[in-house]
Amino acid sequence: MSPESSPTDLFHWPPRQIDEQPGTAPPPPPPSISPIERLIDSIETDLLGRVGLSFDRWASRNQWAPDALDTFCWRCAGNVGPHEQDGEGCAACRATRLPWDRAMRLSAYKDEIRREVLALKFKAWRPGGRALGSMLGQLIRKQIDHSQIPVSSARIVPIPMHPLRRIRRGVDHTEVLAKAASASSGIRICKALRALHRPEQIGLSSTARARNMKNAFRGRPKAIHDAIRKNRAPVRVWVLIDDVRTTGATFTAASKALRSGISPKRGQGSETAIWVCSVGVAQGRNRREAM
Repeated sequence: MSPESSPTDLFHWPPRQIDEQPGTAPPPPPPSISPIERLIDSIETDLLGRVGLSFDRWASRNQWAPDALDTFCWRCAGNVGPHEQDGEGCAACRATRLPWDRAMRLSAYKDEIRREVLALKFKAWRPGGRALGSMLGQLIRKQIDHSQIPVSSARIVPIPMHPLRRIRRGVDHTEVLAKAASASSGIRICKALRALHRPEQIGLSSTARARNMKNAFRGRPKAIHDAIRKNRAPVRVWVLIDDVRTTGATFTAASKALRSGISPKRGQGSETAIWVCSVGVAQGRNRREAM
């Protein structure tokens, strides 16, 4: 071997990758898939017409997790970077008066989240909806515990769907989400709102959405009365659940209707918070694709 030669110049057999470095640990192998998982995947894809995996299994295999709390604004749930939010929200919402007190989300509305929401909403794919709802419930429960609020003092309120739309679609997607969220969080559901018939929000501008959703919901006095009067502890947090927040028009209308329904009940309006929680939040140009 010449003085100019180095050990790395020598011939090697079997060949190795050029970028392989001595002492570098090999990448971890992909997670193994059991025969029963393969069978379930086959049933979902081939017999039920589902393209791809149920969201919970997809998330497990791809190590997907909900967004960290510091990546979205606590007040509007929009995307934020480091130090871009404070006690008054972020630049996008700080100067805006919002009818709710806190906003949460699982993720931005894109990629697999978008596909899963659309599969639930328009193809009645309930397994994916239950997986998403379960994750929502875990997020809500974590924040309820962090705020030191008893579970008995919280209620989950699904954004209601008009019966005619429910019949056309074959699924009440927010109810699917809410039931799964209730099961994973231990927080009871209160159907505190009812929906009036309105045209679809698909393709509408933000101004048209707000106009379309104005007075779209009404409180259900008996349900609210039962939640407040029959509960051993006062209801301190009402959590509105929906699939996607686009312009915020739906949450705005629902929050106002809920606030007007709870305010006359023993002063509950002044001491009760309304939180809004969605699977996804559309950002910028993606808002038109959200529905």
